[in-house]
Amino acid sequence: MSLSTSLRMKIWYDNAAGVLVDITLKILTMNDIDIQGQNENVRPFGVGMDQFLQSGIGHIEPIELGGLLQTTGLDELDSLFGDRIPEDPDTGTRTFKVDWIGNNARTTEVETTLLSYKRSANKENGLTKVMIRLQPTGEVTEVGLDT
Repeated sequence: MSLSTSLRMKIWYDNAAGVLVDITLKILTMNDIDIQGQNENVRPFGVGMDQFLQSGIGHIEPIELGGLLQTTGLDELDSLFGDRIPEDPDTGTRTFKVDWIGNNARTTEVETTLLSYKRSANKENGLTKVMIRLQPTGEVTEVGLDT
């Protein structure tokens, strides 16, 4: 059994050339990877309690990543996310991948579009932070599920 910890995790994101870039050391915060199914309410007339059936449709909530504003290097967050909004509708998606254990034994991968890229100045602590918001789209690939 391998436990997941932030010390073992790896995070990747496509660069403009479509190559996965390891951004693990650039990320300070990440929200939940929230994969949800959708259900249809099928409560008939004359029944007082809701009843649900699975619809076979799912989605992932937006993914939020936080880090520091750094502008040198092709793998910095500003290079990957800055100056991209608004994107043309014909712009391709970019892959987001998380390796939960650090050995590719348990990964989650999905194509994404960029929803927002926020820079936040902070005069109290001095360092400018960035917040990236990605919209997952399409099928999710998960490797390492116990069957």
